[in-house]
Amino acid sequence: MFLLYFPLLAAFFCECAAQRNWFAIEGEAFVMECQLSSMTWYLGDTSISTDKEARMHSSGRELWFLPAFTKDSGNYTCVDSEDAFTEINTVTIYPRRESICYHENMLYSETVGSPGSGKIYCPTFDYYRNASAPKWYKDCKELHGSRYRTEKKMLLIHDANVKDIGKYTCLFTYRHGNRTFNVSATRGFRIDELSLWRPLTVQYPQPNEVIKVKIGFPKNLSCKAILGEGADTVATSYWENNVGKDPKRFVRSSQTWMEALKKQVTEAILQIKEVQKEDLGLNFTCYIANDMGYKRVNVTLCESPSTGNSNIWLIVAFVIILVVLKLLGLLYYLFRVDITLLYRRIFKYTESSDDGKIYDAYVINPTNLVNSTFENNFLGSFVHQILPEVLEKKCGYKLCIYGRDVLPGEDAINAVEKRIQKSRRLIILLTECLAKTQCFMYEHQIAFYSALIQNDVKVILLEMEGIGEYTQLQESLKHLIHQRGTIKWKTKYMARPASTNFAFWKHVEYQMPARRKSAYVNL
Repeated sequence: MFLLYFPLLAAFFCECAAQRNWFAIEGEAFVMECQLSSMTWYLGDTSISTDKEARMHSSGRELWFLPAFTKDSGNYTCVDSEDAFTEINTVTIYPRRESICYHENMLYSETVGSPGSGKIYCPTFDYYRNASAPKWYKDCKELHGSRYRTEKKMLLIHDANVKDIGKYTCLFTYRHGNRTFNVSATRGFRIDELSLWRPLTVQYPQPNEVIKVKIGFPKNLSCKAILGEGADTVATSYWENNVGKDPKRFVRSSQTWMEALKKQVTEAILQIKEVQKEDLGLNFTCYIANDMGYKRVNVTLCESPSTGNSNIWLIVAFVIILVVLKLLGLLYYLFRVDITLLYRRIFKYTESSDDGKIYDAYVINPTNLVNSTFENNFLGSFVHQILPEVLEKKCGYKLCIYGRDVLPGEDAINAVEKRIQKSRRLIILLTECLAKTQCFMYEHQIAFYSALIQNDVKVILLEMEGIGEYTQLQESLKHLIHQRGTIKWKTKYMARPASTNFAFWKHVEYQMPARRKSAYVNL
């Protein structure tokens, strides 16, 4: 009976579902995913087989073509079997051409790199669970040489420049049972000439510097440089092994980190546990390198004149100051949230609003937002009532919530992408459903692209339900959790969920930008 009314239902609900476009090359494996849950796939009025041995078959939210043929082009509809909501997916399978590995109409979003640094992600790699490591091609010619390195789904280009501009294709194989299929995807790459990258600058030591030491005492030789500004780069620093080969007297270490204004810094330390006479006059060489090049600095040691016994009181004062600083640092670490919020309230601190943003945060809820029972569960109440009550009314923020600020009839994908770009933060609600990837929607893909690739928005992760081990999450989400951590909702908050005295709301406000207006009195 349902099939008789399917065309009418599809026509009725099509305005509520996103029109999604997919493409692939004939002869390759191809999979697309429906955003709805608990669905059936249709081609026209005919349901598609769920037999996994069939060339075309559905598997939950996924529709597989093993392989795809040009005759498969058309409109495919997934229908929610519970609520009869639909989603229309337009598929175009392009014919394979000799010596051409992509079609201009099937390019994924362009990747922008900086002079000296290039990172390109394979856009479809995560859809295939049994995928091989991808091979990379530039303008359909396979890449070779030490300038190119592959890390999982990412291509790293050493010393990237304008000659690297072009179309990059990742080609990998997918294994299904006893059969193996090719899969490819192509995206453009260009260089942003306005990048703030610059060659590395050695801060210390100075070339051929002579460092004073005391025989029989320890000495640390430090070599530090600024690598550039704007983003991470491949970097290294180390002390050469041509001297100081005794591991009991010489210990080498190095680290790289980001300082204020996104300055990337590297430092190598050579710890000499006991300086000996034979160390004097030797050349100690430090190497520092990044994508822009490398430098080396030589230093020598000389014996400093004896100054007699050290001033015991100076040492004691130094130790006391060090202990006090460590205690202050510990206190700040333990109470940094309350200290920061108190500072904002006292000094009415607000961030600059000249960033072109409209919203303070875009809220992403993993639950299916078109589900008719959404408003009846706690997550629905949390997103549409509790969250606005606290962050908008009490704290003075402006939120963008799907279903409230993204109106029916808009192009959902474009609307969500534009609103995320206009938001200063992304609030993602983590649930058990998201951990099992059942509710992983295009909002998350856009959010993770903005947070991980474009690096222009900070993410706030609210763990609303116990999701167990993080190992079962997608790599992009695991990376965000490792980078940002989560704020956990606890059962004890249910009695007064909108109380700003709870640690949960303090940590949320701490990670939000400074407020747009003076709403401190409402707390």
